[in-house]
Amino acid sequence: MNRVSILVISCLLLVLHCSSTMARPAMTWKGVRFHYRAQKLRTTIIKASLSIEREGPFHVVKATIDSKGIARSVFRMHNRLTSYIREASLEPWRYIKEVDQKGIFSKKKYYTDILTFDPARCKVIVERVAPPAVQEISVPPQTYDPLSIFLKFFLESEVVNGQKIVMKIYDGIKLKEVTFYAAKAEIDTPLYGTVMAISLESKVAFSSLGDREGTIKIWYTDDERRFPIAMHLKLPSVGNVEFELVKVETW
Repeated sequence: MNRVSILVISCLLLVLHCSSTMARPAMTWKGVRFHYRAQKLRTTIIKASLSIEREGPFHVVKATIDSKGIARSVFRMHNRLTSYIREASLEPWRYIKEVDQKGIFSKKKYYTDILTFDPARCKVIVERVAPPAVQEISVPPQTYDPLSIFLKFFLESEVVNGQKIVMKIYDGIKLKEVTFYAAKAEIDTPLYGTVMAISLESKVAFSSLGDREGTIKIWYTDDERRFPIAMHLKLPSVGNVEFELVKVETW
């Protein structure tokens, strides 16, 4: 459980970037929040949420992840991520990582990083709040943080069966180029029963696990909602972690 840590939410956000076969989702709400849980032996070990809302000239995407139940005795996790995306261009502006975690077999991590994106200069300014530190990173064109790329594709992109999707993501640790493959599937969900979905699957090298390769797979409803309803992670030396959507709030 200690090796899952921030890796789990990074994986969750890494793949929440895509839409179904509709050109745009039916956004009849001002904000939406998705609630997820991961279970082992019928016990919830992780709860996570992902929300989208508006604030002035920005879309704001927020994510939370917390260890629960018996998992907290082995690994405590209380992480918060926030991304501000320019509404006009859907370009990333600011990405805030608040990491608070500690495990029996891992070091305590408690820090806040603020990433400021400058797409025109292909630069990212990374600021560590305490102790204060600043560095400037060069990135390729069309590089996004995990949350901003989710929103961009959620609002803009169209995905079809068999499509290959390549994306560049920088999360303040490492620049990654990831390729996902799309396929249609019918799956059972606790919230909506049996639904048609678009699945996205990729092999990914996990830097938190010695760059060893694992697999990410996520399912979206194949309708105008584009709700991300389930996710499967196969992590090296950790095993399978299944996330399921248990609640959706709109306002």
